[in-house]
Order: sequence, then C-alpha cells, then structure tokens
Amino acid sequence: MELSVIVPSWGLTALLRSCLLQLEHALARTQLGKTCVVVVDNGSAIPYLADDLAPAQVRIVRLDLRHSFSAACNRGAREIAATRYLFLNNDVLLHPDALVEMLGIFRDHKVGICGTRLVLPDDTIQHCGVRFDAGERGPYHQDHGRRSAIVSRATTFPQAVTAAAMMIDHAVFNALDGFDETFPFGYEDVDLCLRARQLGIRIACGQRRDSLHLESTSDRRPDRHKASRKLFFERWRGRYTIDGDESG
Repeated sequence: MELSVIVPSWGLTALLRSCLLQLEHALARTQLGKTCVVVVDNGSAIPYLADDLAPAQVRIVRLDLRHSFSAACNRGAREIAATRYLFLNNDVLLHPDALVEMLGIFRDHKVGICGTRLVLPDDTIQHCGVRFDAGERGPYHQDHGRRSAIVSRATTFPQAVTAAAMMIDHAVFNALDGFDETFPFGYEDVDLCLRARQLGIRIACGQRRDSLHLESTSDRRPDRHKASRKLFFERWRGRYTIDGDESG
C-alpha cells in the first residue's frame, strides 16, 4: 500500500462525506498505485455505515467509546500498513492538488513529515506551519488570520505542522511509536513533530494550494486544550527552538 489515509471522525456524517469526496479528487490527481482510506468512527452516537459515506470507498473502524485524537489516529494506522500515512480531519476539504504537492515535497526535499496550507472560510490562514514563542504562548500557527493571498507560497520547513492534514513516512511513524496517547486533546501533533526532530527528521509545509479547514467543528469547548497544553509545557518547555513572536 503506497498511502493510507486515516480520518478520525465523531458524528457529522454529512461533513465527513464531503471531506471524503474531496479527498477522492485529490487522490485521483496523485497517480499513486494502491491507496486505502480508513475512517475511524470515534464513538459516534449513530455508527457510520458504508452507504452513509458513499460513493467514497472506505474502510470503517468502529470504536464504541470515544477516544483521544491520538488514540483514534494510532488505531487507524494499525489497520493497514502503508509506505506513508495521511492523517486528515473530517472538517478539512483538501485542494485537489494538495496531495500532489505534498508528495513532491517528500521526493524533492527528503522530509519525513509534511503538512499543507489550510485556510478558514474567509480565505485567511488557519495553518501554514507552527512557530514557537519564548513565553507562555509557546507553539502557535504562523500567520494565523492573515489573508492567504499576501502570505508567501514558498515551501517552508517549520518545527511542526498540524495533524489536521499531515503526511508522514511509515518508518518515521513507527520509530516514534505513533502519536502519544497521553495527550487528551491537542498538542499531540506538535509533540510528534518535536520528537521527530530529535531523530533528525526534516519537516515541511506545502504552501502552493489552499485547503479549507473549518477548525474544531467536532469540539468547540473553550477549555478543550487545557490539559494537553499543561502536559506539553511540562515535557517541552525550554527544549524547542524559539522562532520569535511575529507581532514583535
């Protein structure tokens, strides 16, 4: 299997269907050989059925209890081995050429992890790489809220990228033992990227295409990141490179 796409999802069947249909368009542009799409039903009140997600061709893995994002991703990755994995949120609608760009970056820049530019519905940046501030802000999305049209399209090599749309080599994912499941919600992707950098793995973010991210559609609690943020700082404070505050 050349690529296995892992989509953790909880409810929101109509949105998931749209995500998968857009994913099919993106996969068709890649000219990859064998690919597989694994939807991890993360304890949805009404389990997904194949007909609900048609015409997308997917393998559904059902978790009867809701687990963390990390646990759902790891379970999906165990379903089928692949040369690379793509972790994708159910609220991300990929640009048709986003995967072509990411695969090209893997080939041309010898990276082990690659993200892609994500924009909000108003065409402002949601994610184009993660930067690190010296203070309590810690990791944050570069250029968040800026108009995408005025942000450079050159490929970047940040310390971390979001797992809302993250491609990673199988060997790298295995070497890291996947996402750390002690993170209850959030920061697990930044933790994974920092652990990868400790192994000398290069990280990139494609910037040529804008994919739509509706951001936190499944969980809008204002304190949803609190426990993971505390864990992140306990583990990583003082151990990452300071990029600086863009506003300063």
